[in-house]
Amino acid sequence: MNIKVQLWYQADMKKTLYWILTLLFPFVILGLAEVFLRIGGYNADYQKLFVEAPSQPDNLTTNPDFFSRYFPSFQPQVAVSHFQKTKEKHTFRIFVMGGSSTQGFPYNFYNSFPAKLEERLLMETQGLDIQVINLGMTAVNSYVIWDLSKRLIEYDPDAIIIYAGHNEYYGSFGVGSTQFGFGKSVGLKRLILNLKDFRLYQVFEELMKNEPTVDPENRTLMAKVVKDAEINLGGDLYEAGINQFEKNISSTLQIFSDESVPVFIGTVASNLKDQAPLGDNSEAISKYDEAARLFNVGDTTYAAKTFREAKDLDDIRFRAPSEINEVITEVASRMDAKTIDVNKIAIQNSVSSIPDSSLFVDHLHPDWEGHQIIADLFFDELVNKIDRLKASYSPNTLFKRTPVTDFEETFAAVPIERLTAGYPFKRGVSEKEELANFRNSYEAHLNKSYVDSIAASASRTRRQVSLALTDVVNDASRNNDSLSVIKYYKDLAYWQIYNDKILKRGLKYAINNRSLDAYTAKILHIALRLERDDPYYANSLAALYLIYNDLERAEEWLKKSKEVDENSLLLWYNYARFYALKGDSVNAKSAFEKYNTILNTP
Repeated sequence: MNIKVQLWYQADMKKTLYWILTLLFPFVILGLAEVFLRIGGYNADYQKLFVEAPSQPDNLTTNPDFFSRYFPSFQPQVAVSHFQKTKEKHTFRIFVMGGSSTQGFPYNFYNSFPAKLEERLLMETQGLDIQVINLGMTAVNSYVIWDLSKRLIEYDPDAIIIYAGHNEYYGSFGVGSTQFGFGKSVGLKRLILNLKDFRLYQVFEELMKNEPTVDPENRTLMAKVVKDAEINLGGDLYEAGINQFEKNISSTLQIFSDESVPVFIGTVASNLKDQAPLGDNSEAISKYDEAARLFNVGDTTYAAKTFREAKDLDDIRFRAPSEINEVITEVASRMDAKTIDVNKIAIQNSVSSIPDSSLFVDHLHPDWEGHQIIADLFFDELVNKIDRLKASYSPNTLFKRTPVTDFEETFAAVPIERLTAGYPFKRGVSEKEELANFRNSYEAHLNKSYVDSIAASASRTRRQVSLALTDVVNDASRNNDSLSVIKYYKDLAYWQIYNDKILKRGLKYAINNRSLDAYTAKILHIALRLERDDPYYANSLAALYLIYNDLERAEEWLKKSKEVDENSLLLWYNYARFYALKGDSVNAKSAFEKYNTILNTP
């Protein structure tokens, strides 16, 4: 009997093992396929959020290919960010996430509020190596922010900034979007984002991808992404958008809370007074007309309230409803994050005391002054709330907010004119009329001036901006317009951050012109945000601060120059000046002797 039981048990075990192996076999095959795809380098360029900068293995930069995972038919515009791969003890690293307003649209990335924040932090802190990495991009919402957040922890952030909420309905994975719509399930969409990390899933996506087709209507991105255009206040899709935002932002803040990384999240602002409802909702239109009447008779308080109601009733939801800001405030309070009231600052800085076109270039994108105002708001909060920044803060007489160039104004105007020429800004306009109206405004830029023509052409044709800037630099140089030359060189420095020849050529235009010192200082700080093996930059910045008797900053940059090359001729000349200004004649004499020794060494 025992033998029969034993034989039966063995047979049963074999049968069980057989079924286990049978069931596991497909997963083993899939696992092996995944391994082979990884070994074979399938989609290798697609995998990493950051990659080594070309010819600069010590530095990382954003990987444009990575962001295509969020959009099946186009690659979003992403700000260009460079930072050192190894985080040093004195580094303070901030990541900024959000949509096109964060990215800087319609301006180039160096006029975005993250770039302006970085400029001020670079110039008004001492003893810290500041890095602000802008991950803002076109048409993204809270799903993308949630997905990115998991990847940022390994880069050891010191602070996180979030400015998002406008794309919750029509952005990638939005409930009203054609871009990965997938219904209302937050869990399903997160699962898909997680699956996108696997090469097998990427193969599946590639096989299922439709061939790109020419858009017969030549529509803008806003027109292309909308699936369920009309989303009524309080309806199912409306509530689904609010729900996904609350869940994704809560999860995002939890990720950073678990790692004790402070988060600063801004309320979102949009143009209320000068942007009529984009949809056909009669109640929204009636409210907007009522608000305009109230404003015209001087009742600003009730006008503001009614303009906001009109925006919330607008069923084309390219502007975030007020409930998004309520969610931001509530979730931030619950998760111990800091709410930054961008919406309030928009009210305070708009000419009408209602968010209007004095601060926005369209329905929601800030103008260049708006970006600077937002940057200053975040700067003040960061410096007040983070001890390392508070201890390092030092006002700088050379720091000045500078307006955008004529090139940048026109470069930004072209996409706004194209955006607002058609749906949903213009109704009842045929495709032919829409394109004709835009062409008229575009040709006006081409005929206005040389700079305008170069800027408009670069914006429309996607010509490399650095080449366009080189053209306008050369033109300004031919006309002996030193101020324009240095303004354009400051912008060019962002594109040519590793090009010593171009950086030094730009600095030579301004280095001995005191009226241009604010620009010179910015170019030098931009260059020195990355480690340099040439002491020229640190020496030049030290010399500039010596002119303004800012001895603390001068000494800081002299020390950095000395770390690079202690036999630099300019270093010891500057040290002699430094000690002389301090009244230390002994060390001044010693430094000057060192200078003479190097000067006379064959």
